[in-house]
Amino acid sequence: MPPRGTRRATSGGAPRSQPTTSPGSNKRKSEESAVPSSPPRKSKKVKSTDQLKTVASSVLTESHGTVKQEVGEEEKEETKVSVHVQLEQGPDEKTAVKGKATKKQKTKLEKKSEHMPLRSRTQGLRMHVGAHVSAAKVDYILSGNAFALFLKSQRKWDNPPLQDDHRDQFRRLCQEQNYDAAKYILPHGSYLVNLAQEDKAKSKQAYDSFLDDLRRCEALGIKLYNFHPGSANQSSHSDALRRLAKALTNALSATTTVIPVLETMCGHGSTIGGQLTEFRDLLAMIPHEHHPRIGICIDTCHSFAAGYDLATSTGFQDFMKEFEDVIGLQHLRALHLNDSKAPRGSRRDLHANIGTGFLGLRAFHNVMNESRFEGLPMILETPIDRPESSIKNQKEEEDDTSDADSKKKATKKQPKRPAGAKPAMVADLSVWAKEIELLESLIGMDPEGPEFRALEKKLSDEGREEREKHQEQYDRKLESEKKKQTKGPSKKAQKSLLEMMNAPGRKGKASQTATGDGSEDEGCQSHSE
Repeated sequence: MPPRGTRRATSGGAPRSQPTTSPGSNKRKSEESAVPSSPPRKSKKVKSTDQLKTVASSVLTESHGTVKQEVGEEEKEETKVSVHVQLEQGPDEKTAVKGKATKKQKTKLEKKSEHMPLRSRTQGLRMHVGAHVSAAKVDYILSGNAFALFLKSQRKWDNPPLQDDHRDQFRRLCQEQNYDAAKYILPHGSYLVNLAQEDKAKSKQAYDSFLDDLRRCEALGIKLYNFHPGSANQSSHSDALRRLAKALTNALSATTTVIPVLETMCGHGSTIGGQLTEFRDLLAMIPHEHHPRIGICIDTCHSFAAGYDLATSTGFQDFMKEFEDVIGLQHLRALHLNDSKAPRGSRRDLHANIGTGFLGLRAFHNVMNESRFEGLPMILETPIDRPESSIKNQKEEEDDTSDADSKKKATKKQPKRPAGAKPAMVADLSVWAKEIELLESLIGMDPEGPEFRALEKKLSDEGREEREKHQEQYDRKLESEKKKQTKGPSKKAQKSLLEMMNAPGRKGKASQTATGDGSEDEGCQSHSE
């Protein structure tokens, strides 16, 4: 019998070799033998790594949103290993313990869905439609002919250096996937950056982050860079435009090839970019030699919410004529394709899926058949969050080859959610794949034909409830504003605390959250003050 406390595996493995003894150790052993024996050791689980299958995998990670390529693992079922361990605890005392080490791995269906494109790309189109995707998935998830991404975290001020291997990897992937980075990739700037900022310290912070992104673009071979013009905050609009013009002039002088592309906005509050004339005024403040490197991106939802009629053919043509007369078509560099949950002129930034909002499918038929948009990146920013349960059900229906174990997992009872809780939402990238296919199908389609009319009605019906809700909110807001104008200000009435907090020039929580229309809308994407 081995000495007490020695572990022996029942699988027949050789016992562990005894430690070598040094001279003088016999004395220590005799002293230790006089000490009462310790209590029997408790059994414990031991994982036999010899019985686990190893999977060769290579993962190239990119921090802060440049590129991450995952090399697929060998497909296999989850591995469960049972190990029997026998611990000898006394002369006549043996305890057999069954330990179970479980290593969960993704099923074949999960791995297949992660590493397969959402749909096959349509080659040879003159319209380049894509979506805003994660930089980690540009190597396999894309199904359009253009795309947007964040070059680093859009919610942090950190500017980590771009590593050489990440830069080279991005360039290689673009070449392999046949993407012209100079034409059809449109990165989106940080939501924190406000180049019209009046505070000097915050203005420098915003400019440094902006310039860092422009230099990243040039290192990656990207020529276009989309960003929000910013907000005037408590200052005048004209002063804010001058600060924005100065920042752009400095950034253009510090770079050589990248083109900053300003996005049209919905005109909420003190946001810059709701009216096309604002871009004309901005260009007038920038030296003429920099004008070829200044672009404009038309966001269909934003411009519609700002008051422009993009829903009808006549209104769309009027908008394009004004763009050409006021700004110049040479500055048009990209489009964001989004329908609108809110009515025209509401100044609310509420993106809707294509054809389900107030713009409707006909507006996007106009866009997809407009020759002046040929060769421009057109990026979807429509909602893709869907209830987790509906996505699981859809995958089960689409997969006819899943094995019995996968089906057993799919039917496993899920934990109950609290009563009244909203369903768990997850991002469903297949929404964008379907919308890209939808938009591409509109090219050359007869807008008066039965195919288009049936599609238009189907999508309109899907968004009817949402449109009615936001129309009701907008009508209440207009009615409230009308009553205030009719009543007029009271000369002797004392101001309430809320009115004082919302007074011009005051900065407070009440002024930031009170909208007056009872809606949950916060307007266009907010900027850091």
